[in-house]
Amino acid sequence: MPDTSDRGLDHHTLAALAREVEDADPIAWGGLALDRETVYDLIASQIAELFQGYEQSGVPRDRQMLIALSTVVKLTVENFVLHQRVMRAADAESRDE
Repeated sequence: MPDTSDRGLDHHTLAALAREVEDADPIAWGGLALDRETVYDLIASQIAELFQGYEQSGVPRDRQMLIALSTVVKLTVENFVLHQRVMRAADAESRDE
């Protein structure tokens, strides 16, 4: 993992760390006309900008961590719900055949 101890977390580092996480838990990119690197860079840029704003506004680091963790929970729940919808749609489609 890239060392970020002596500098702020830029979006390139954030994207690289996220890609490393995906290596352990792959995303099913198949069939999507999306470039993995571009998507990671775009999303990481938006997240880094958001947290730079928190930093500039004086939001304490512990509060930023709470915001980040609650965001992870929300996105994980959203992913779970979307996955359930996909699975139900696939089940319904297979019954229609």
